[in-house]
Amino acid sequence: MKLIFAALILTFSAQSFAQSLGETTRSIRARGMGGVLVPFVSDADALFVNPAALKRAAAIDIKLIDLMAGANKTLVDSLDDLQNIDANDPSTFNQFYGKKLWAQGVGKAAISLPLISGGYLYDTEVTAELHNPAFPQFETYFRSDQAIYLGTAFSLGPSTYFGMSVKRVSRQGGSTQELSISDIADSSSLSDIGDRFANKGQGYGADLAILHEIPLPILKPTLTLVWQDVGNTAFKKTEGDDAPVHIEQNLVFGAGVGMDLPGLDWVIGVEGRRLLNPEIEIGKKLHVGTEISLPLIDLRAGYNQGYLSYGVGVNFLIFHLDAVSYTEETGLYPGQDGDSRYMASLSIDLSFDANFKFTDNNGKRRKLKQRR
Repeated sequence: MKLIFAALILTFSAQSFAQSLGETTRSIRARGMGGVLVPFVSDADALFVNPAALKRAAAIDIKLIDLMAGANKTLVDSLDDLQNIDANDPSTFNQFYGKKLWAQGVGKAAISLPLISGGYLYDTEVTAELHNPAFPQFETYFRSDQAIYLGTAFSLGPSTYFGMSVKRVSRQGGSTQELSISDIADSSSLSDIGDRFANKGQGYGADLAILHEIPLPILKPTLTLVWQDVGNTAFKKTEGDDAPVHIEQNLVFGAGVGMDLPGLDWVIGVEGRRLLNPEIEIGKKLHVGTEISLPLIDLRAGYNQGYLSYGVGVNFLIFHLDAVSYTEETGLYPGQDGDSRYMASLSIDLSFDANFKFTDNNGKRRKLKQRR
C-alpha cells in the first residue's frame, strides 16, 4: 500500500473538475484579479457565472474546452514527502500532522448563440488534513459535480440586459469523512476509498442576472447583480444513505470600468459575494482586481479576502494559457487562516460575428490583440 495516499490526492487532483458552482469554478482570469469576474465576462463563460453578460458575447461564441487544475502550496511542497510514505508505517505520516492538502480542477465547454446558450461543467475538490497523533485520522473532504447548463439573455433597454440560466447538477460527496491510516492500508484500490463518499444526488437550480453598461465615451462603466442558485439548489438522493448538502444561494454585486487604449485594454473592478449571508465577515465578501491586456499577454493583480493575488495569461490565436498565485481565506475572517494556492488553465475559444467571421469577444474583427 506504499504511495496509495499520494496516489489518492494526485488522482483526485488530475481528474478534478466545487462547494458552490458559481464560486469555486471562477476562471483563472478571475482569481488573478482577486476573484473579480461578473462585471467583465464577455464570452460563453458568462453562462456559468453571469448569464446577463451573454448579450456581450459574439454572435457565435464557442468554448471548445477549458481545463483548470490547482493545488495549495502545502501540497506542492509535500510532493517529495508523499513519495516516501508507507501506509503500513504510521511514522512516515508524522510530517503531515496539521497540514491541509488541497487540490481542485475544472473542465468545462460551452456555446453561446443569439437566442440560447448551453454548457457542460465537471468540477471536483478534495481536502485532507492529518490530525490526532494518538489515533491518526485524515479529515477528508471530497466533492465532485457534473452540471448541464441552458441559458438565455435579452435586452431590457439601451445597454441593460437580463439573463437567466437553468442547470441540472449531479453531485457526489460534498461532506467530510474521517479516514484512519488502517482504512487506507486495508483498501485494495482507490475505488475502495472513493466508496466512502458514496452519497450522490441530483438537483435543479437557476441563476438570474441583470447588467447595465453606462454609455460613457472612455471608461465604459458596468454595474451588474447576479443571484446564483436562487432559493438554494437542493439534491434528491440517487445513491448512498443521504442526499448531498444543498448549494446555498449567492447574491453577487459587481462594478467595473474598462478603457480601450492604443495597444492595450485596462479594466478595474470590485465584486461583493455572499451578500445574503450575514454570518460571513464583510472582509471575506470583498474582491478588488485589475487587468492590463497587451497584444499577446494579460497581466492581472487583485485583493482577495485580504490577500494579494497575481496572474498572467498568454494568448495565441484561439489558445489561452493562464496561471495564478492567490490566497483563499479558510478561517472566519481575513488574516486568520490563509491558504496559498496555485492554478493553471488551458482553454480554446472560437468567436464569430453575424457574417461568420472571426471576432474578438467585443464583437470586433479578430486582430493580433486577443481580448477576453
